[in-house]
Amino acid sequence: MSLLTILRPAVAQDCQAIHNAHLHAVQYTCIRSYDDKVLHAWEALLDIDSYLETISDPGKAFWVVEYRGTIQGFFQVDFKEAQLDALYVHPFVHNHGLGTALLRRAEELAHQAGLSFLKLYASLNSVPFYRLNHYESLGSAVLQLNKDVKVKCELMRKYL
Repeated sequence: MSLLTILRPAVAQDCQAIHNAHLHAVQYTCIRSYDDKVLHAWEALLDIDSYLETISDPGKAFWVVEYRGTIQGFFQVDFKEAQLDALYVHPFVHNHGLGTALLRRAEELAHQAGLSFLKLYASLNSVPFYRLNHYESLGSAVLQLNKDVKVKCELMRKYL
């Protein structure tokens, strides 16, 4: 991570940039693991209002990473569920350490909140990233995206 990188809590004004990073991550990174039907259903779920709800929820943490002055990624942690709900980095800045920095901050916040572990549902393309960061697989899972489309993923956990 360079001096041009800032990790900070998200604010309402960030929502459009968060959406942009989220959409591109789904469109360009997840294409290696999922077909068009899954990707379109996933994209349809991306809603700026949902970011605002999470930002204002005291039981959750929502942070962004700025790289060279632009929001390039984010994470959401649900403290009540001990769950990393989301971690995405814009595909144009992969392999710059942004995802790892976001993940470490999420884990720090979870630990400070008294959690002993963090779980997540990893998209198939992200499983190697989480394994590199010492998450263990608890098995395959399927999440319902809409009434017609399900997505395969992996339930993972790390003790903090």
